[in-house]
Amino acid sequence: MASTLTFFSQRRLINLGLLLSAVAAFWALQESYANGIRSTGLLSGTALFGTCLVLALFNARKKLPFIPLLKASTWTQFHIYAGWFAVVVFFFHTGLRMPNGLFEIALYSVFLAVALSGVLGLILSRIYPSRLRLYGENLMYERIPSLRQQLQADVEKIIWKSVNETKSFTLARMYESKLKAYFSAKKNTFHHLIGSEKPVNDLTEELNQLQRYMVAAERVFLAEVIECVKAKDNLDMQATCQGVLKYWLFIHIPLTFSLLLMGLLHGLMALAFN
Repeated sequence: MASTLTFFSQRRLINLGLLLSAVAAFWALQESYANGIRSTGLLSGTALFGTCLVLALFNARKKLPFIPLLKASTWTQFHIYAGWFAVVVFFFHTGLRMPNGLFEIALYSVFLAVALSGVLGLILSRIYPSRLRLYGENLMYERIPSLRQQLQADVEKIIWKSVNETKSFTLARMYESKLKAYFSAKKNTFHHLIGSEKPVNDLTEELNQLQRYMVAAERVFLAEVIECVKAKDNLDMQATCQGVLKYWLFIHIPLTFSLLLMGLLHGLMALAFN
């Protein structure tokens, strides 16, 4: 474990050093352009567009995993630090000034949206996978709805068996009033997003309170239902976290290609009018 942490720390330091070196080299180049009375805007704009174009190739690399172009983890690290480099070059290019024209404002906004969605994706990719591993088996996202239906069918069998064997309807009434809706669809999305277990803890506590109204035999079935409630909560957590990791890309990637198109048009217009 210690050696693993050391490896990640060393890798982070090396990558950060490379990023700072690249920024320093670019700053020096920018200064030499300024001293030579050459267009620093053209330099930073070309560097920014080229960096964004290379960053977009990360998605192409994921679509073609069979091509031996370095490991996916290496590409991921490159994508992260090249993204930070693009942010720095963006501030060189804009000089931290708000643009004037509508197209420039739109381009400025799209870049910020791409950068922020990238940072958000980086944070989510650090938090949710480790949370999923804490809950045991990582389920296939597409199978979760069918597993949820199977779990609901199992709970209904437990309820029917409880009624038939104990002649008590306490558990059945609880199922009709609250548990049926709980098992029929994904619940507590917001709480799963922030890692809160309050809803499932409240529900299990409410179920445990029913024991005082149950005969001993019915409590055995109650314990089985509570296990199913916890299993359903795990399914909902997996669906939420995996869904975010899966569909976040549906925002980041289209924004990236919009940025490339707008950036290309912006560059052509700048060349034409200068």
